[in-house]
Amino acid sequence: MRLTRTTLTRVNADLDWAMYINVLCPKGKLHFVGTVPNPIQLNVLPLIFGQKSLSGSPTGSPTTIVKMLDFAARHGIEPVTETFDFSQVNEALAHLEAGKARYRIVLKH
Repeated sequence: MRLTRTTLTRVNADLDWAMYINVLCPKGKLHFVGTVPNPIQLNVLPLIFGQKSLSGSPTGSPTTIVKMLDFAARHGIEPVTETFDFSQVNEALAHLEAGKARYRIVLKH
């Protein structure tokens, strides 16, 4: 599994959080924007030795999200994406790994 700097999780399920911590690179962060049903239990040694951290922030209520989407629609604000055909998945990953991706890469059929 590849080491990552930051992993963002939106899930609302219990997962193997220790595995997520283990795949973070040194000084990596696991950031929660969703809630999980049960307390997260972790061994702190991988956090300490790897200088890794956990963090979280709210994504906003459904009302706030609707207001944001209405604002974006009124002002013609659209996401910045780069689209690759699904057959170009290796090129898309190379583009991403080279740090050339601008905001979001989308694979399409």
